[in-house]
Parts: sequence; structure tokens; C-alpha cells
Amino acid sequence: MSKKIVFYGSFSENMQKALQSKCPEGFDTLLVLPQQDLSALADADYMINRAGAVDQRVLDAAPRLKWIQKWGVGYDKIDIQAAGKRGIPVGICVGGNSMPVAELAVSLMLDVLRNVLPLNEQMKAGSWDRERFSSRSYLLHGKTVGLIGIGNIARKVAAIVRGGFDARVLYYDVFRLDAAQEEALGVTYADLDTLMAESDLISVHVPLLDSTRGMIDAARLVQMKPTACIINTSRGGVIREADLIDALQRGQILGAGLDTFEEEPLPEDSPLLHLENVVTTPHCGGNTADNDVNMAAICMDCIARYDAAPSTEMREIVNREFLK
Repeated sequence: MSKKIVFYGSFSENMQKALQSKCPEGFDTLLVLPQQDLSALADADYMINRAGAVDQRVLDAAPRLKWIQKWGVGYDKIDIQAAGKRGIPVGICVGGNSMPVAELAVSLMLDVLRNVLPLNEQMKAGSWDRERFSSRSYLLHGKTVGLIGIGNIARKVAAIVRGGFDARVLYYDVFRLDAAQEEALGVTYADLDTLMAESDLISVHVPLLDSTRGMIDAARLVQMKPTACIINTSRGGVIREADLIDALQRGQILGAGLDTFEEEPLPEDSPLLHLENVVTTPHCGGNTADNDVNMAAICMDCIARYDAAPSTEMREIVNREFLK
């Protein structure tokens, strides 16, 4: 009898095709949308989750579930403690979407620094004013980039801005790298106060945890240079949005590039959608057609390995402390 892998959440047609192409022998697949009747989860042996919340209600609907695989690395919408109490490991795609997210982070830096969107809108309106935004346009080349968090994505951002733009890279993380790692990556450790004050661009790369929620607030934003920008491709809740909006509206900082928000979808009346010094994207950092195959392969590989030899020591597991 085939084992069943449920795709729970939002998956594009391309993602579904990629997952099916990488599905191991002996497994069947089924797409279940969060708004559907959850009775379809009753026969699920494994779950691949994207976008939909996995809470107690979902877990109760899936009594046979052995493993939850997150499409990506952000697992804040999965109740990892409840899953652990059921003996269900939750795995993430370690490094799977690091390059597309890193590329988007750097793209947002350039878009904000060079005022790409307001210039584009100006031209569409029929205006050819080459100097309108010159006084607030800056190079990325030679600047100081501060990375909050130094995981896989941040390391790729460091490589891009160092290699392509000759940037100086500072980083802050609760777990400092050793000297050899810092030298290999070309990064310098700084405490958070120093990073906020010295960086021309600050890029956020930490998960949303109790310890990181709201860590970038008014007190942190006031430490930034008036010519500095902040980029967030991690989770919206890491930055206090009201404080950021206030700083942007008052011109306290130069601008922001945001792929994630406290509330998603971002409400249509959010000031972030109407500020010229803000570039927004709809939490799509990892979404590229050519990376879907890579993500699908990682998801299916994790499931196949766990199915063949169940182990709570797999490096992809994020809820080990809660497992029975």
C-alpha cells in the first residue's frame, strides 16, 4: 500500500509538478488547501507545508502523520511544540531557498538606493526628470552592510555584496562564528548597537522567535544613519512596523525594502504601500521557477530518509526539544 504525502497550503502548479517529479517510489501525493475540509488529512503519512498554518486543529485531523516538512525555512506558522508532543518531527529545507532570497535582498538594496520604483512611475506618467531623486540616490559599492543573523541566506548576501560591490560586511548573531569562519566569509562581528550605527544597509536574517519579535524598534531605528536603509526578507514581526513607518515618514532613515510584514497579506491601507522611499514585495523571496525543483528535491529527500530510517537526529529537525 502506498504511503501518502499531502501538500498542505499554497503550492503553484510549477511547485506541484516539481514535487511530483521528485516523489520517491511507493508514495502518492495529494494537495489539500487550508480552506478545504480537513478530512482529506486523515490518511496523510507525511506533510509538506507551505503558507497554511499547521495548528492543533490540523494535527488532530491527521492522526497518522509521521513528519511535517516545511517548504522553506520559516516555521513560525507551525505549532512545533504540539507536533513534538505527538512525536512528529518538523523539518525545514536547510539552505534550499538561500540563493533566491539573498538575490532578492540585494535587489531590494539596489532598488531603494537608486529609487528605481519612483523613477519608473515618474516615466510612466510622462516625466523625464533625471535629477529628481539624485540627492537621495546612493551607490551600494563600498558601503557597509550589516547583517542581523548569519545563516545560509545572510552568508550568500555577504558573498554578493563583497564580491560584486566591494562592501564591508558586519554581522550580529547570538552565536558568533569562530575566527576561521569569519575570515573565510570576509565578515566582522559587531554588537547590535554598533551594527545599527555603522551600517549603510541593514539586512535582517533571523527567524521569528519570542527573542526576536520586535527586536528592531524605535530605539534601534534611531541608531541608524539618516542615509541608511533597512531590508527585511525574514519575517515581518522582527521589525515593529509602526515604528518603521514613523521613521520612514519623518525621513529619519533613507528607506526600506520589505518582503515580509507583520500582517500578511499587507493591508491595502498600509502607509508602506504609499511611501516613495519603500519597496515592497509579497513575501516571494524564495519563489523562482528554477528553484522549485531544488526545493522539491530537498523536501522529498527529507521524507524519504526519515521513512527509511526514522531518527530525531536529522539536522533538518527544528522541534527536537519537544519530541517525546
